[in-house]
Amino acid sequence: MQIEKIQRVLELHFNYYLLRRTPVFVYSMERSGSVALLNSLRACGVFVIGAHYLDPRKLATQRYSGSARWAMKHITSKRKPAKIISLVRHPIDNMLSTFARIDYGEQEARVGNGPKEQERLDPDQVSNEFRQAYLQTDRYLQPLQWFTSEFQAALGINVYNHPFDKKNGFAEFREGPYDVLLLRTELTDEEKGRLVADFVGVSEIEMASAGTPSKTRRRLPPGKPGDQTDYAAKYKALKEGVVISQPYLDAIVDSPFVQHFFTSAEQVAIWEKYGGDG
Repeated sequence: MQIEKIQRVLELHFNYYLLRRTPVFVYSMERSGSVALLNSLRACGVFVIGAHYLDPRKLATQRYSGSARWAMKHITSKRKPAKIISLVRHPIDNMLSTFARIDYGEQEARVGNGPKEQERLDPDQVSNEFRQAYLQTDRYLQPLQWFTSEFQAALGINVYNHPFDKKNGFAEFREGPYDVLLLRTELTDEEKGRLVADFVGVSEIEMASAGTPSKTRRRLPPGKPGDQTDYAAKYKALKEGVVISQPYLDAIVDSPFVQHFFTSAEQVAIWEKYGGDG
């Protein structure tokens, strides 16, 4: 592992300082589809770095990606030019995926429960656990605030000051030393590939799979789609059965995140799908 870290640092230095390549950051919140995009760019030979966190305060006190630490030290803290790509996922899909992975997935990996154990689920119990552990503890606010608490804190960019094409699901702009591309996760692979290829200056990008099979069930590969994981049954139960009460749904739909990135029709659809007395 230490050798791999050294090799990665040498690779970063070689591309940036010797080849003088402009770095591309896939800087996006967790469970947004960023791993698939990162793998797609790497497959095309793009000089790309993936990170969920670039805030110097967090990188200094917590164990995050070594590539992210390198990027913060050599690029963002010095305000050097870079291309930034960030994905915007449907907020409740992101919340359910995050909750299923953290609260269920890692537990299942530790105890070794398989699909048969997970098939015996009470959807009401799963949904109630989501409300108690995620909604009532205000964890649901974290993804809604990511572009302020993380993205703006690290880069000094307020994305809400820049228009977003809600119909086509993207925005591209320049602020300071950064070129920025924001993409809806729900865009098709073809649409993402075209927009990203134009942005980074390559002829074509073929989007890679969101996750690759793990060598052992006890590992949860980052970015693996929820319906392909060991906790798939619980993730499915959440998606199909969760009901969100009005105070929480108000906070979600009225948030700057949803208001800025999602159409009025999509906001109504959130209410229709998840609203209730849960």
